[in-house]
Amino acid sequence: MNTTQNHTIPLVAISLSYEKAHTEIRGKYTFFSNYVEDFAEVIRLKQLGYCFVISTCNRTEIYAIETDVDSLIETFCEFVDGSVEEFKKYISIYKHHAAVEHLFRVSAGLESQILGDFEIVSQLKTWFKRFKNCETTNFYLEKLVNSSIQISKNIKQKTLLSNGTASVSYAAVQYILHHTEAEKPKHIVLLGTGKIGQNTCENLVKHTQNTLITVVNRTNEKAEKLAEKFDVKFADFEELDSLLQVADMVLVATSAKNPLLTTENVPNKKLLIIDLSIPKNVDEAVRSIQDVTLINVDELSKKIDSTLAIREAEIPKAEHIISDFLLEFHDWEQKRKLAPAITSFKEDLLRLNQYNYHTLKKDFPQINGNETLLSEKLVQKLTNRFASYIQDNPEKAEDTLALMKDMFKL
Repeated sequence: MNTTQNHTIPLVAISLSYEKAHTEIRGKYTFFSNYVEDFAEVIRLKQLGYCFVISTCNRTEIYAIETDVDSLIETFCEFVDGSVEEFKKYISIYKHHAAVEHLFRVSAGLESQILGDFEIVSQLKTWFKRFKNCETTNFYLEKLVNSSIQISKNIKQKTLLSNGTASVSYAAVQYILHHTEAEKPKHIVLLGTGKIGQNTCENLVKHTQNTLITVVNRTNEKAEKLAEKFDVKFADFEELDSLLQVADMVLVATSAKNPLLTTENVPNKKLLIIDLSIPKNVDEAVRSIQDVTLINVDELSKKIDSTLAIREAEIPKAEHIISDFLLEFHDWEQKRKLAPAITSFKEDLLRLNQYNYHTLKKDFPQINGNETLLSEKLVQKLTNRFASYIQDNPEKAEDTLALMKDMFKL
């Protein structure tokens, strides 16, 4: 992990992911969507720059520009009720170009717990929109996110990195297919209707047979809507305990702060429970129930290696696409940095042109302004030449601007 002192830096990515943190730690530092508005207000009050957070089952990451890193970490930990000291043990900090590349790789599915899992992209869109609505993002972060989305689209279209559709939700269904008797009808309860819950429901409908699927959610209307979309059953949340008594399997894809399934409501019977939630929404103590099998996200990810060989062969292609986008983004950054100098040069030339016009008007009152069109075109041509030169030679930008100002007496 890179360390940092209290100072402002252009772009930073603070990442807590499955690579360093197991499910308990990731759950502890999960950032819930209902935190966003209050967190954004504190960010503005503390003047901690522009930022957004993305929190999924595999990672919680903060992307920020022009921020004080230590203050940002402290503020984040206050909201999730965590320890700064502990948090720093498990995070990786990326700065500027490394931060840009990190987000690009995350969006590409190269940093997913299951290689090529693109579920992160829709989550990135959702989280960024929340913070944009709270006015803690700017055009730079928006450009960064839009480039990440484009990378994901390109890699999906031009590589086989997502071949086999081995997302977490798909992996859960594959586990069911490979560890249960195909001919025996199965009653599956799906708890949760978020993005992962929706994907899981879709995969259940596509890939399982002879199955009764019942959708449950803490908001009953959402369960009913999802059930209608995929032509499955739904039940009120109040019926959950009774459903557990008759279910063969339960898939949990919720985002509650505390476990929804515990030893108090999970029956002592043969039951497969797959917990896709971070933080865990099934109490680990459930494992002590003799006939209950509990599988969590990390355990599930280790069991789906069959499709990864093809994906691994596609990594160089994906990295090449990322390299092209990195060059493009770097070029955009350079032009953005040089824009004030270019604008200043053009404005100075236009002021000089206007001054000369007024001087000429005193000596030749009959001129009507049309004569200045040629000189304005010349100003634009000089500006274009100037812009082209300093964009190709950014290290000479300051000296070139000073020379031009001196040469034209600007």
